[in-house]
Amino acid sequence: MFYPSRQALGDQLAVKLAQYKNTETIIFCLKKSSLLSCIELAAHLHAYIYILQYAELQDPFDLTRNLGAVTQKGEFVLNPDISQSEYEYINSDFMSVIEEHKREAFSEINGERDPNPAFDLAAFNGRNVILFADILQTTFQIQVALNILKAYSPASIVGVVGNITSAVSDKFLIDTDGCIYMDVLQNNFFDDAHYFDQPDNYTEDDKINMANNISLYWA
Repeated sequence: MFYPSRQALGDQLAVKLAQYKNTETIIFCLKKSSLLSCIELAAHLHAYIYILQYAELQDPFDLTRNLGAVTQKGEFVLNPDISQSEYEYINSDFMSVIEEHKREAFSEINGERDPNPAFDLAAFNGRNVILFADILQTTFQIQVALNILKAYSPASIVGVVGNITSAVSDKFLIDTDGCIYMDVLQNNFFDDAHYFDQPDNYTEDDKINMANNISLYWA
């Protein structure tokens, strides 16, 4: 499915999520590239925004894929497409390399701007949490987000996406309380921008500022 803009997608999804308006819902934005849609959705729902921040680790055994990610707290999250036994096999051969990459990834995060400077993670307790992306073609970001949320007790966790692959949809069905999406991508996948007529002309800093302002407005 194609959309006039990321903002238009946010408008369309807001109609499907009307029951969350004025409920102090938190939209957990899985990709910074999805922030324009997220901001539009949050404005309709009067919701808070939390932006996922992590650094990816390349698989030293297969450079075409990611081994996992390091979160803001320095925790390592394994790519859900890699089994624990496969990870142990890779780690046995590349332990020192992987540990160095973890340190570098954590340092990378510390050198970045914190996209959630005023957000208290305890706010996830007792609130509805929407795991959100405009286009989602891998389960990777979902796994990192769930790793962060495991320390808290949300009232519910719902997956909301514009275009989603069937594999990612399955991940949402298994690991959340439900999912809402506009379209399922089948075989020919393109980059995210392909599905929007109008380009995203905002800088990352601009979008983070808008997301933070939205959250402060409803605080």
